[in-house]
Formats: sequence, C-alpha cells, structure tokens
Amino acid sequence: MDASSPAAKQLLQVAFDAYRLDIAGPPIEFDAGTAIEASSLVIRASWALVNHDSSSAEIKRWVAMSHRPTTPSHHLTADLLFRFLPQLRKRALAKHEPDPLAERLATLLRHWPLSGVLADLDTGPDSPPDLCGHSGLMQLYAERWAKYQNPNWRPDESLNEYVDLVRND
Repeated sequence: MDASSPAAKQLLQVAFDAYRLDIAGPPIEFDAGTAIEASSLVIRASWALVNHDSSSAEIKRWVAMSHRPTTPSHHLTADLLFRFLPQLRKRALAKHEPDPLAERLATLLRHWPLSGVLADLDTGPDSPPDLCGHSGLMQLYAERWAKYQNPNWRPDESLNEYVDLVRND
C-alpha cells in the first residue's frame, strides 16, 4: 500500500483516532498531510536500515519532513509513527557507528520533541518543548521524560507542574 493512497490515509486516521484517546486535554485533530509524510518517512528510513546501498544523500532526502511541528495536530499526528524512530535509530547504530541513518534520525528527532524525548540523544531538542501549550501533550512529554530522564531533554520550567505530577503519581 502506498503511504499516500486513500486506503493508507484512512488507516492512519483510524489509528490516530484510537491513539488520541489516551491524550488528556482538548481533542487534537488528525493532520492527514503530516500523517502521510511521516509514514512515508518511516517507510524510507526502515528501508535504509536494511538496504546498505543507500547513500548519505539519499538518506538525507528520505529522512526529512517539509515542516516542523507548529500545532498540537502536527506533534501528535507525527508521533503516531515517529515514536518508533528511536528504536530504528538504535538499530542503525548497532550496525555501524557513526551511521548516516542514525545521524539523520537524531536530527529529525530533535525537531520533533514529543518523539525525540524517547531517544537516547546526546543533545536536546532544537527548541524548548512547549508542545504548543497543549496540556495533554505536555503531560505525555513529562511522562516520557520521567521514564528515561535524559538530562539533555529535561523539560523547561513551563512543564514543571507536569513533571511534578508524574513524579508524585
């Protein structure tokens, strides 16, 4: 199935509708464009993991989004698929270090902090993970950070109440 086909879009919509039920706060709408682009990226990154003939230039082109997250919809829709990228990166690093796929995934994950907080990266997100002020996304970020506690990804003060809530729970 092509990631941009109507059937793929419908499948992504159904998966997103189930996924967002676990997110507190105001409902987050599905962003079909982000979902299709993210799913295509994950497919290409997975292919690059097993196809050792991929050049660094191809990987750079394949593992890129046309935009960064600017809405709660962008964050959560991409996270539906990007939450699996840290494991893909870990597998790429197990094959060769340094690995162009692992490096590219690290760069991407720093742009998408809701998913990036799941990765064991030496550097933190490119910008503070305010997650567009959505309370449910901030809670999810705090839960993920509390599980891994990577100091480079420590939430800034805007998320302190969520971190405290997670720690006291």
